[in-house]
Amino acid sequence: MLGVACRGSSPEKPADNAAEAKGEAPATAPEPGQKKGRLLILGFDGVDPDWLDDYIEKGSLPTLAKLTAAHGGKAYRRLASTNPPQSPVAWTSFATGTSPGDHGIYDFIGRTLNPGSPLPVIPRVATTSFEVQVEGPPAARNLRNGQPFWQLLGNDGVRVAALNVPYSFPPDPMRQGRMLSGLGVPDLRETNSTFTYAASDVTDTQVARPPGGGVMVKLSMKDGHGEFTLEGPTIAAGKSGRMGVVVKIAPAASAQSMKVEIAGKSLELPVGRMSDWVELEFTHGGAKIAGIARLLPLSVGAQTRLFISPVSMHPRAPYSPVSFPNAFAAEIADELGGLYKTVGWDHDTSALNAEVIDEAAFLADMESIESQRRAMLMTRLDKDDWDLLIWVSTATDRVAHMFYRLIDPDHPRHDAALAERHGDAIEAEYRRMDATVAQALEKLRPDDTLLILSDHGFHGYRRGLHVNQWLRSEGLLALQDGAESSDKDFFLGVDWARTKAYALGTGQVYLNRRGREPLGVVEQAEASALLDQIERGLLALRDRERGDAPVVRAVYRGSQVFKGARAAQAPDLQLAFAEHYRTSWETILGGVPAGLFADNPRKWSGDHAASDVAETEGILVSNRPLTAEQAAIVDLAPTALAFFSKKPPARYEGKALLSGGDAK
Repeated sequence: MLGVACRGSSPEKPADNAAEAKGEAPATAPEPGQKKGRLLILGFDGVDPDWLDDYIEKGSLPTLAKLTAAHGGKAYRRLASTNPPQSPVAWTSFATGTSPGDHGIYDFIGRTLNPGSPLPVIPRVATTSFEVQVEGPPAARNLRNGQPFWQLLGNDGVRVAALNVPYSFPPDPMRQGRMLSGLGVPDLRETNSTFTYAASDVTDTQVARPPGGGVMVKLSMKDGHGEFTLEGPTIAAGKSGRMGVVVKIAPAASAQSMKVEIAGKSLELPVGRMSDWVELEFTHGGAKIAGIARLLPLSVGAQTRLFISPVSMHPRAPYSPVSFPNAFAAEIADELGGLYKTVGWDHDTSALNAEVIDEAAFLADMESIESQRRAMLMTRLDKDDWDLLIWVSTATDRVAHMFYRLIDPDHPRHDAALAERHGDAIEAEYRRMDATVAQALEKLRPDDTLLILSDHGFHGYRRGLHVNQWLRSEGLLALQDGAESSDKDFFLGVDWARTKAYALGTGQVYLNRRGREPLGVVEQAEASALLDQIERGLLALRDRERGDAPVVRAVYRGSQVFKGARAAQAPDLQLAFAEHYRTSWETILGGVPAGLFADNPRKWSGDHAASDVAETEGILVSNRPLTAEQAAIVDLAPTALAFFSKKPPARYEGKALLSGGDAK
């Protein structure tokens, strides 16, 4: 099982004292800085500059139209992303002011090299580790190298508030700051985000081979009654199984409702409407772990179907800290007047991908979550307890991933009828972004500075390349017993003694190097020629079934583009795909399926993770003129430090983007 996790400070910055180690602010915190003017940073994941410009021209984004046109256009820049242009890499560069070669995050997926194991190369979550312990809470650790700018400032007298910043789990202790972690916070199954679908139409095959990000439960119904166990945390002692909560379904008073008994509560839930948050308690032995989930009855009668959202850690009693200080998560619940989702992957894309919920349910849930996210921001803006406020929404990214197919008539999953109903979903989320910015501007003071950014742009994803199969066809990867394909993940069936290269993640290729890989065969002397061979072959590759369309736009040599303290962990090659192409789903976890290409069969239809950084820019908008003609996401950390007249660490690679380090 791929895990997730982190606790405490950056590996380079341990907690300064016992109070910080317990998630409490030290009693000797310094007085706030005396700088006039505050800095608000609003992040919107995945906003594409071409779409932004189109929607502005169309008149859909009046607030952003004014900001981008102000100061002679000098307050609007296309923001260079990272290579590759994807969220864990880019947001980590945003945080640390360094590029991937230094902070060490190259993709969602990393690799574990296991000497002596029958699986010498195993995919793993690249950003965090989250390991259940025999006693006590899980051990959580952020795997990035470097210290985020908000922690530097929060430890140096600047009052910091950070809300839902991606890949900031576990939360970073600060003497003068508070934060709620965002993308990267796991659910109570210790995964990125796993839903549960219990239904009478689930097959044995679906139970055995569930869709990614989901658990399928075959529901046996008798006279309208059924029962199953909702799984939660791993049982710590020996990790043999999971704690569970019994869920009972019974006939309801209304034919269009479902009666559900769960955690001592009896709920009558209308079909098609998501419930409020339900508090859960998972127990085993003396352990008691709190969680929350929402339930969506999908049908009753001939077919009984129930969707349960990924089980979040309870914000008032989290299994592992999701905020700093620990009490901040509960304080936010008090301010909202209710519970809220703590799972970092906060929109259920896996459920829509698996087609257990539909587009309307997905968008309704997104609206509910984003309403709370905006309320968190506005509540903080109304307070006079911050100098630096950072807030991030991922909805702009998720809606583009899932609804791109409805604006692309040539996508394999385009549906004209659905496009009539939901074809404006992406634009609608951009309009919500514009409204959020407008509301925030109303609450700022005249001397406050606003920065709005996105970490990357967007592209279509119609076809996937089975990169490991291409390597096999070139004689660079071999399967055991001479097999030509494998339907298994995790490189099962690879003959490492005859393999010179392999692909992992959304765009990475590694040589099977002697002295690095446990069963490496490639000598240093032949490495350069092999990399040249792979690069030439991929750049020349054409999709014969699609009019000889080019597949790979660029190939970047790892040793040339990745510099820094963790360059040794970089892929040997980083692939950048042409428009509408990406690494196949199977390649990401080390699969070697038959054939070179596959149409993308999923509703996840837009992407960027393996696109070319040169054409996948994000945006940067300010209410002040920007000093640089060119801006990159790595510039945001030094910009924030300069704003508060703080000198950036020597390892920071970017430049300040506001003149004079002040807001005037």
